[in-house]
Amino acid sequence: MPVEKNKISNPIRALWTVLITSLAAPFFAGLVVVTLQFLSPATDFLLPPRPGEAIGEIAVDAFIWSALPATVAALGLTPFILQHGTYSWLQAAVAGVLAFMAGAIIFPFPVGSALPFLAFLAGLVAIGLRALLIAGGILRAEPKS
Repeated sequence: MPVEKNKISNPIRALWTVLITSLAAPFFAGLVVVTLQFLSPATDFLLPPRPGEAIGEIAVDAFIWSALPATVAALGLTPFILQHGTYSWLQAAVAGVLAFMAGAIIFPFPVGSALPFLAFLAGLVAIGLRALLIAGGILRAEPKS
């Protein structure tokens, strides 16, 4: 049985997860949006072109918009962290997609038929963030039994 190096409690894991997710997930969302803007006009069906707007302004808009869904996703995963010290990749994906869709309903933006693809990308960001939190020693790799 491996010995756990960092003996932090599950409430502290949950706190750090919410704090890091609230900042890191919007950062990665901004990177995704900037990447889609750089790949324009091939990706114009995903995000409408924004002529005359600086790429930095587009990234900041994406960061600000995604702060609420990221925090909602992290808070939705908090019960799993409090109980097990971690959550699965599937739970991360579901939380990311549901939080994105809730954000799109509360704060709509014009994307047309690209909403499902962007929700899928939000799920991938949530899975990647879970891997980052495990690598950082904040979440357990496996639930404690």
